Amino acid sequence: MTKHLDCVVDGCAASIEAESEDDVMAQVETHVQQEHPDLDLDDETVEMVRSNIRTV
Repeated sequence: MTKHLDCVVDGCAASIEAESEDDVMAQVETHVQQEHPDLDLDDETVEMVRSNIRTV
């Protein structure tokens, strides 16, 4: 099953799809570096992002 995530940053329309949660998170890291460099991917933020990943 494919995993899907809409960016959790207000106003950002990016979405990510991948085969696994780990693949989604790898893409999240790249997206954050490119589009939201001021966002800190600390444990709390990573947990919040992971909680928004859904199976499609």
